[in-house]
Amino acid sequence: MLNKILTTSAIVAALATGSSFAQEGGSNQLSYDLSAQVSSVCGVYNAGGTEIDVDFGDLANTETTGTVEQAAGSASYACNSPNGFTRTIASTNGGYLVRSGTGGGAQNQIAYEMRHTGSNGLTMNWTQLTSAATADLNGPSFLTGQTGNVDFRVYGVRSTNAGADGAAYTTVFAGDYSDIVTVTVTAK
Repeated sequence: MLNKILTTSAIVAALATGSSFAQEGGSNQLSYDLSAQVSSVCGVYNAGGTEIDVDFGDLANTETTGTVEQAAGSASYACNSPNGFTRTIASTNGGYLVRSGTGGGAQNQIAYEMRHTGSNGLTMNWTQLTSAATADLNGPSFLTGQTGNVDFRVYGVRSTNAGADGAAYTTVFAGDYSDIVTVTVTAK
């Protein structure tokens, strides 16, 4: 029986010592370090997709003094970069529709212009994209997105020659003309 008492006393002493040690080495405070990340979300969007067709139709009957305008829908910009973003609008052919199979040139290209509406710096007046048009945009309004409309206009190619009994002619060769305009958004 004495043996049982000594063993029980030893266990109680060990528990008391362990408990005392845990309290002395512990703290009256516990903290949790929380963290998360938010990836960059910065882009330009159109409900119609990423490639929008703009067809001016046949320009053979549009006078050189006239234009044909086509609405190209909207472009919406959203960006969560605290420093904003750079919007670059560029034409593959320097602001000209170029006849297929050629490198352009006076009788193989037709000038056109682009316009962009919107607030918070989105506006770009009618511009022939002979070089890229860039704009630095920022602000909290772009967190939820800003939208503007995009329009294109092309100049006519029909004229008349008074010295040739008023014969109608075009200033360019017949064929299919095209260009690609790309809007790029780069977070800063």
